[in-house]
Amino acid sequence: MIQRIQSIYLLLTAILMAIFLFLPIAQFDTPDGVYSFTSQGVSTVMAQDATPAVADEGAVINQTAVFTPTWGVVALGSVIAVLSFIAIFLYKRRPTQARICMINAFFMVTFYIIIVLSAFSFHKELDASDISWSAYVIMPFVALVFDVLAYKAINKDERLVRSLDRIR
Repeated sequence: MIQRIQSIYLLLTAILMAIFLFLPIAQFDTPDGVYSFTSQGVSTVMAQDATPAVADEGAVINQTAVFTPTWGVVALGSVIAVLSFIAIFLYKRRPTQARICMINAFFMVTFYIIIVLSAFSFHKELDASDISWSAYVIMPFVALVFDVLAYKAINKDERLVRSLDRIR
């Protein structure tokens, strides 16, 4: 039963969400430098030196220090990945598996809302002139599509089993 198509969809959902936790979400251009927003937090990518050396005007310092953690994004992304992975092994309990898929879909929508609210909050806090969204922001949406496809496949299996029970 693990070879069912919804198991593949759920595995792809878990993989996409796990990978997304380590990729950049957005970048903020500020007068102080460039800041990167990942699920772990906001960190400086490049910052302008406040007191440049006399011979080296406007020296650029490469930094990777996280100064604002975003625990909500990490926690919710991890929960989504783990729930998707756990749902794979609940194939004997299809109604529970379908419920977990719907809970995961709700969490993914909430995940996007948290990302957008956090990004605009950091944009305002950093006084950034521009937000550059990463192409990786699409990964949770693709994971959501796989989650919905898994839900539909689980319901299709459940209808098939119920129709076979009716024939007996």
